[in-house]
Amino acid sequence: MKSVIKVDFENKVIYMNRIFAKEAANAKSDEYRQLQEVRKDYPDYPVKIRTIKKQPLKESYKGLTYDFMENYILTHPNSIENKAEFDKMITLSKCHSLRYPTIKKWFLHTFPEMRDYDKFSKMVIGA
Repeated sequence: MKSVIKVDFENKVIYMNRIFAKEAANAKSDEYRQLQEVRKDYPDYPVKIRTIKKQPLKESYKGLTYDFMENYILTHPNSIENKAEFDKMITLSKCHSLRYPTIKKWFLHTFPEMRDYDKFSKMVIGA
């Protein structure tokens, strides 16, 4: 396992990630031994679990699957042309580096109303 314990000398804090902390809970593990060595070297430094900063304004498209996109395309004008383009992109994604983000970008460009997908999905689900 890559060492995921860090000493922040500027703020006088010992940081470890969540997985390391879980492993360090076992007194017989290498992570526990490593944590104790660091704590012995810096006894006044508190130990904290590092958290990932979440981007509050990040757009979320959870649930925007290929199946959803396909069904959505079929219910709108120009569905035949858009479905053909969508199928072409899916085929290309299987043999080239064209992946989900590119297909999602095309879908959101073609159907700009879906940029508010998170609000839309909550409205449909009733959450």
